[in-house]
Amino acid sequence: MHLIGIVQIIIQVYFAVHAARTGRYWWIFIILFFPIIGSLIYFFVEYLPELQIAAKLKNPRNVNPAKQIKQLQQELEITDSIKNRMDLAEAYFHAGEYQASIDLLEKSLVGVNAKDPHILEGLCFSCFHNRNFEKTKKYLSELEEATDGKLANNLRLMRARTHEALGKEEAALKEYQSIINICTGEEARCRYALLLKKLGQRERARELFEEIIKNAKLYPRQYSKFQSEWVNIAKEQIK
Repeated sequence: MHLIGIVQIIIQVYFAVHAARTGRYWWIFIILFFPIIGSLIYFFVEYLPELQIAAKLKNPRNVNPAKQIKQLQQELEITDSIKNRMDLAEAYFHAGEYQASIDLLEKSLVGVNAKDPHILEGLCFSCFHNRNFEKTKKYLSELEEATDGKLANNLRLMRARTHEALGKEEAALKEYQSIINICTGEEARCRYALLLKKLGQRERARELFEEIIKNAKLYPRQYSKFQSEWVNIAKEQIK
């Protein structure tokens, strides 16, 4: 079989598996029956946006944060709107001023905005990065209620990490187990394996570390690049 054909099949299988793992079952038909076009559409519509969100969360903006904050503070003084508050809270967050972000967002949880999902999500991230895990747990629960139980996968990962940080290992294990096959990338699987190893379940942990390494070899090179942190940890753990 021609090399291009082999690569096409690998990409097709990868996206079909990803679609199945993340519950996007109707995409499987498109990917399998329209190999090239289907894979391209899935990449740009579903897969790439998830990678961009993950990269944004991993690499916060840091372009003149003080200047940006000052400008947004002035805008808020002129117009005290929820949008301006959210923009300033986000700037605080990316500048590492998590408590300032929390204070501003908590003041915004009033009236018709008392259960606003965007404000609650911002509080989840700010509290988590501020290592205030009790508040993180609280706001994750409120956000889940406000969204009818539909927490995004990255927030479910945050909940697993929050349980772990609070010493609630069983709750963390249960949450990790429920998301390892639906989260994009290897972080959830790797953190799950590390916790299993910590709790003495070395055989199961090793299986997961080997799966991470296998995925890095099987999937396209770009995938390995984005997941290098977790792949390297997995390699180190099974030495």
